[in-house]
Amino acid sequence: GGNPDWSGFWLPDFSRFEKTDKGRGSRMKRACAKKAFEWIRDNMAIGLGGGEAVAFLIEELAKSKKRVTAVSPSGDTLELCKKSGIPTVPLSCAGSLELAFDGCDTLDRKLNALKSRGGIHTREKLVAAMAKEYILLADESKLTESLTFCVPVAVEALRPAKTFVTKQLEAMGAAVYLRKGSGKAGCVRSDDGNDLLDAVFPEKTDPEELSGRLDGIAGIVGHSLFCKIADGAIVAKADGTVEVIRRERRGTRRQGR
Repeated sequence: GGNPDWSGFWLPDFSRFEKTDKGRGSRMKRACAKKAFEWIRDNMAIGLGGGEAVAFLIEELAKSKKRVTAVSPSGDTLELCKKSGIPTVPLSCAGSLELAFDGCDTLDRKLNALKSRGGIHTREKLVAAMAKEYILLADESKLTESLTFCVPVAVEALRPAKTFVTKQLEAMGAAVYLRKGSGKAGCVRSDDGNDLLDAVFPEKTDPEELSGRLDGIAGIVGHSLFCKIADGAIVAKADGTVEVIRRERRGTRRQGR
């Protein structure tokens, strides 16, 4: 437990948390994509997040004769869809989706997840809320019994609220860093112009309690802790098999920040 050593951390270097070599990881992500492809029917409206597994899924769709329309919170994914001949609808024009697929940094068997790398978590949660089913794609190295906060929680804050939100997060025991990008002067902003903060919490933190507390802080637009949001996950294993995890009780999904 305890906080990892993030002294002097400014540029988010998530590579330090990778547990799988890139070649094997890519093979497993491709297996995830192939399984996800099986769930997609002709003429579906689907959500596509970001990451390598989603890129492989787009590749599968492009090779097939399935006709779909895609909505995505990711500019890179939208560009890849266009290059692959997959029609897209702007997020601002979408209302409901049959299915949505997305990657994650880490997840547990209760389908709590952290999605911190891209800094587009607020838009990703919007896509998740639109979808009848929101499915995470991961390889087995990212799956734990209980969620481990091995990556920071990315917090999108209104620019005037940056200092207030930082102090609130620090009072909760987090080490907080303003995200900066390589080659950029100043901090990284979200696609909607808000500040991005990386909050490092102890690895053993209760995800449901933390999510509720973050949702209650004025000035936070969204955060990268996905608690009770996903309906399922496709997890690829090194032996070539794929495990499907489903939420035990769907009920009403959480619609927090």
